[in-house]
Amino acid sequence: MARKQKLIAVVVIGAQNIFLQIADITSRQIIESVHYDIDLGEDIFSEKVIHSQTVNEISTALFSVQQLLTDYQVPETQCYATHSFHEADNGEFVRDQLFERTGFQITWLSQSQEALFRSQATNAYMGDFPEIIAKNAVLIDISSGSVELTAYSSGKFIFSRNLKLGPLRVYEIMRDVKATVTNYVGVLRDYVASQLVDFIRLLPDFGEVHNVILMGSSVSIFEPMIKGDNRTVKLSIEEFQKMYSEVVHGNDQFLVDRYDINEDDVPQVLPVMILVDQLLNHFKVKTLWVAALKLIDGIIVQAVNERVNPKSLALQEEQMLTSAYNLADHYRVNRQHQQFVVNFSRQLFDRLKKIHGMAKKERILLEIAAILDDVGSYVNNHNHTAHSDYIIQNSEVLGLSDVELKMVAAVARYHSSSTPSNELSRFDELPIQQRMTIAKLAAILRLADALDASRQQKIQSIRVSLKDPTKVVIQATANDDIELERWTFERKGEFFESVFGVQPELKGRLKL
Repeated sequence: MARKQKLIAVVVIGAQNIFLQIADITSRQIIESVHYDIDLGEDIFSEKVIHSQTVNEISTALFSVQQLLTDYQVPETQCYATHSFHEADNGEFVRDQLFERTGFQITWLSQSQEALFRSQATNAYMGDFPEIIAKNAVLIDISSGSVELTAYSSGKFIFSRNLKLGPLRVYEIMRDVKATVTNYVGVLRDYVASQLVDFIRLLPDFGEVHNVILMGSSVSIFEPMIKGDNRTVKLSIEEFQKMYSEVVHGNDQFLVDRYDINEDDVPQVLPVMILVDQLLNHFKVKTLWVAALKLIDGIIVQAVNERVNPKSLALQEEQMLTSAYNLADHYRVNRQHQQFVVNFSRQLFDRLKKIHGMAKKERILLEIAAILDDVGSYVNNHNHTAHSDYIIQNSEVLGLSDVELKMVAAVARYHSSSTPSNELSRFDELPIQQRMTIAKLAAILRLADALDASRQQKIQSIRVSLKDPTKVVIQATANDDIELERWTFERKGEFFESVFGVQPELKGRLKL
């Protein structure tokens, strides 16, 4: 008897395409992969508004997707929209319109989530990936609206940065210039260079780059080079420079004939090549790897792994935490205090699960908040938690959605003595469950932070007792007097009692 397939589908609405992949969870095979062209990016990047004609276009494509899902009898579908979609001023309205018309519940993706999914794709589909990142390597993903740069060293993720310099965005900005200047290539080079100068200057210095991996929905000019079942092709810098020269000096028809490019995509080719050329010149690499991978490849890998191999997601968590630590290091957070608070936050979360009822995802959010809660001291130690809130909300933490980033920022803001009760109204747009999560995580983080009130890491271990239903007793073993910790704990514990209905009490004993 033939094995019955267990299917899952992922739909991604990008700036120029709607992608669909259907996978068999059991075999981990992609059994259907299609895309539909749309003009969403032209609306957003030129006018910041999605027009009704484009909404109709997207709806028509989603109806075609529905038919395929029906034909395959797919029981579960996840539908996402890239960050470009919700740049539109009417993005939320359009999301609701599409739900009413098609029934697809669209989830926004943040730039940080997209970066994590791309990393998932390269891990899963690039056979040479471990060797490529064994030395310093940079993954450059170019979508129509943005460029995501992800760095690796010694086989591990280091950092990720995003710049809104995708080729369609550049083309829409420079469209009028092209019609009025004779040296468009030179002007375009100067524009791209002007946008890259500060982006490159502020990148963390992690040494000489040995390999660059190029992927994304806007690198179609390279895809004819990828033959058969391979997902990657290796190019020398000399081979790239030959292509670059042909693109810069060739006309539109030459590009269509030479590289088998869709005529609608031709205006993006020159911005892509100029962007890649300038990045390669900066990194001074010898080898370029081009991967026929897109955002949806990483999302489908994630969806399958969540169901058949949850342990594989440990790498994802490691990368998220690395991203948070890199952000904290940038703002010179005290590592000793930070590690103390992170460690005891985890312990308190695990040992208080009976009263907070939260899951692993919330534990990660707590850990990230503990890593980042003091970044605001870089601006000013006075009222540093408000500065932490602002910095976190305006930074990238790999893998966090925009809502999760806002939650982490709020938890960091309220880890000190100010009380969130009166201010949680600023999160009225969040569901009550998420607002409660902010309060619960802030209450736990306060206790962990109070345990190092002296910033001397006096407490070496803790035991948590929940025997009394009205009280949680934390017995601390310390190497010095902890009266300051006890006093601070009592003050910060008031909010914990308000949230959980249980009074926390700190007891201590000296380790002789």
